[in-house]
Amino acid sequence: MERNKPPTSNLDKIYQASGDAEMREAYDQWADEYDRDVEGNGYLTPTRIAEALASHVDDREMPLMDYGCGTGLSGVALKDAGFTTIDGADLSKKMLEAARETGVYRDLTLVEPGAPLSPSLRDYRAITATGVISRGAAPPSMYDKMLDIMQPGAMLAFSMNDLSLEDPDYAQLVPTSVENKRVKVRTQEHGPHLAKYGENSGSTVYVVERLG
Repeated sequence: MERNKPPTSNLDKIYQASGDAEMREAYDQWADEYDRDVEGNGYLTPTRIAEALASHVDDREMPLMDYGCGTGLSGVALKDAGFTTIDGADLSKKMLEAARETGVYRDLTLVEPGAPLSPSLRDYRAITATGVISRGAAPPSMYDKMLDIMQPGAMLAFSMNDLSLEDPDYAQLVPTSVENKRVKVRTQEHGPHLAKYGENSGSTVYVVERLG
């Protein structure tokens, strides 16, 4: 999507937002219509991530962090996949209010724009980041920041949409971390993302294990 193209939808506004503070404002404004908009565009990535992570986790009762949980669509998908102890975090207060209404989260945390990742993330053996490490969300540096804080053996399940995978700064993240022996790839699968949204119709779902 051209950065100078006028936004014509909430999705366009997100992809053209710059920085955490601008992103927070965009998602706060979108919160009331978010579920309708993304589900209307065939949003399948949350279910794909939840099922991919479940295929590598025996203990579905262990606490996991749904980072960038938004309105809770990802948490509902995790619950449907059998996970029972789900915490969430997001930078949008209005999104978190919607997530709380789903009833699937044990705890929810508001992330401040520009703040470092909480050391408490190290306590989780599994973290999901649905659509977080992507254009229209967090910068590529978020991937390494999450790996830095995770303990060896912990798993990160996340996605990158087609628009992000066209950007070398995003596309090289996983291959570089494998080459540097930081992670082992458990799942890497391309499939539908926003299946009805044309140019952004697919995403790759990853599950990576943090190595020591």
